[in-house]
Amino acid sequence: MRPSTLMCERTDELSERRRDDGQALVLLVLGMVVLLGFVGLAFDLGVMRLQRRQLQVLADAAAIAGAQELTYCTTNNCSALTTAAQNALTENGFTGSTLITQCGSSTANLTVMVNNPPCQLGATDAHNGDKHYVEVVVAQKSPTYFASIFGIKSEMLSARAEANLPGGSSCVFSLNPNGQPGMQLWFGDFTSQCGIVDESQSTGFFSPAFLCVLGIFNAPYIGVVGDSDWIFCNNGGGANPVTGINTPSPADPLAYLQSSMISAAPSPSNCGTTNSSPYTGHNGALTLSHSATLNPGTYCGGITINPGANVTFNPGIYTLTSIGSAGGLTIDPVANVTGNGVAFYNHGPNGGINFVFSSLTPGNVTLTAPTGGAYSGILFFQDPIDTASSVVVGASSWNTKLTGASYFPNADVNFALDVLVDYDIVVAKDVFYGFQYQSVNVSTHFYNNYSSLVNGTPIKATAATLAE
Repeated sequence: MRPSTLMCERTDELSERRRDDGQALVLLVLGMVVLLGFVGLAFDLGVMRLQRRQLQVLADAAAIAGAQELTYCTTNNCSALTTAAQNALTENGFTGSTLITQCGSSTANLTVMVNNPPCQLGATDAHNGDKHYVEVVVAQKSPTYFASIFGIKSEMLSARAEANLPGGSSCVFSLNPNGQPGMQLWFGDFTSQCGIVDESQSTGFFSPAFLCVLGIFNAPYIGVVGDSDWIFCNNGGGANPVTGINTPSPADPLAYLQSSMISAAPSPSNCGTTNSSPYTGHNGALTLSHSATLNPGTYCGGITINPGANVTFNPGIYTLTSIGSAGGLTIDPVANVTGNGVAFYNHGPNGGINFVFSSLTPGNVTLTAPTGGAYSGILFFQDPIDTASSVVVGASSWNTKLTGASYFPNADVNFALDVLVDYDIVVAKDVFYGFQYQSVNVSTHFYNNYSSLVNGTPIKATAATLAE
C-alpha cells in the first residue's frame, strides 16, 4: 500500500471520529438541556406544591374564622363573617388580599372568596346553597422560575375549604349555679332526642343539682355540674347522668342573642293605642274573651286570653311589658289561639308566660316561632330583668302545639309539653318537668328537627369545624 493511500485512510478515520465526537457532544448538550428542563420543572412544581399547601392552610383558617361568625349573621347581613375570613389571612402573614363574595371574580394577585352559602362547585357540592356552611377559596398568582424560559411567567394557584358551626347537641339548659335542684322531674315521663345540661353546682343528698323521683328520664346525654339523685327513677334506656362536668362556656348558650332580640322587638316604652281588634299594641292590661286579631306591637300590661276566646296572632314580634303586677302572656283553658311565625318578648319587669292546660278540648293553641331573623327559632324570650316564673304545659290530647325555644335566663319554668313538634328548646334559670292534672301525668318530649330554621338551631357549638 502506498503511503498516500494510507494517509488518506487515516485522515478519513480521524474525521469520522471527530464527527462522532461532535454528535456525542451535541447529544450530551441536548440531554443536559432536557435534564435541566426536568429539574427546573420539578423545582417549579415543588415550589407550587408548597405554596398550594400554604394556601390550603389559609383557606382552612379563613373558613373556620368565617364559620365562627355564623351565629351573629342576620338574614341579609354577614359582614362579620367575611371580615373574619379575610382577617385570618392577614393574621397568617398574607396581606393585601382582595375580597370576593358569592362566586365573584377578580384579576388580583391574591384573593379570598367567601361564599355563604357555598356555590363554587355547584350541584356537585353536597353543601351547595346551604347557609349553615361557609366556603372559602384562596387564590394567589405564583411566579415561575425555569418555566418562564418557555413563556410561562406565572400560574394561578388556589385552595378551597368549607366549615360550619354545628348545632349544639343539647337543647335543655338550667343556668342557675346555685339551684337546689337546678333541674327536677317528679312522677313523670321525660324523653328527649337531644342532650340535657344542668349547670347547678349543688351537691349532697338533700340538695342535689339534678333530681328525678318516681319517673323516667330518657335522654342521649345528661350533664350535671354538681351531683344527681335518682329516687325510684330510671333512664328508660337512655344515658345515665354524667356528674362533675365543667360549666359550659358560654354558660348561657343563648346569651349571644339577647342584644339582637331586644333591638329587633318593638320598643317597650312605645305602648300601642288601639282599643279594638285588629290590635297593633295596647296601653293597659288586655283581656280577650271573644274573637280578636293581634298584630305585632307593644302591649303594656300584658295579654290574657280567657276561656272561649278565639285569637289570631299575625306573624311578627310582640313586646309585653308590665303595669304593676299585670304583664306577660296568659292563655286560659278552652281558648282557640293561633300564630305562625310569632315571637313574644316579655320585657316585664313583672309577669311570666303561662299556659296551664291552656287548651282543653274543644280549645286549640298552636304557636310557631319565626324561621329567620333575630328571633329565628325563639318563641318566648323573657328579659333578664323579669324574674317571674312561667308555666308552659300542654299536650296533643289538649290540642296544644308550641314550636320554638322558651328562653327564661333569670326565671324558673315548669315545663311539660307532650306533643310531636319539629323542635323545642328550654333555657331557663331552673327547670321543673312534669305536670299532673286529674291524676293524669303530662309527659315531656323534646325534638331536634331544625330543618325549617334558616340558620339551624339557635344553640350553637362553641367551635367551628371543617366540613371539606
